[in-house]
Amino acid sequence: MASKPAAKSGPSKIPAPKVVGVLVPQAAEPDSSAPEAAKAEALKLKALVDRVVQATGAKKKDARELVEATLNEVSAALLRGEELNLPGVGRVRVARSAEKDGRSTVVLKMRTGGAPKKKEAKEGLAEAEEAV
Repeated sequence: MASKPAAKSGPSKIPAPKVVGVLVPQAAEPDSSAPEAAKAEALKLKALVDRVVQATGAKKKDARELVEATLNEVSAALLRGEELNLPGVGRVRVARSAEKDGRSTVVLKMRTGGAPKKKEAKEGLAEAEEAV
């Protein structure tokens, strides 16, 4: 079993953003006028940072640093061959990888779990009147 890397010591410059809610991917409604072979628009770093700022209320500079650090860690973990299991995303692993002409191509396999399950409130052992 691999050990966890040691946590960095010292004060952190970036305050942790408040989490408003879990982002769940929504299935886009198919556009009947668009050709079926058309590709979805790529999500670029600037747009992702803007979405994170909107969702968390963090400062844009802080959100950019957090997003870049997160993406770097996710990328490094996948390149090391680790499987990711992230709530709201699902399981992601490297299915195949190849190197050609100095460029690396990685094929990812993703298994989504849908929306996160909500936990039901547990029933207490005693009735409300019996509780002391």
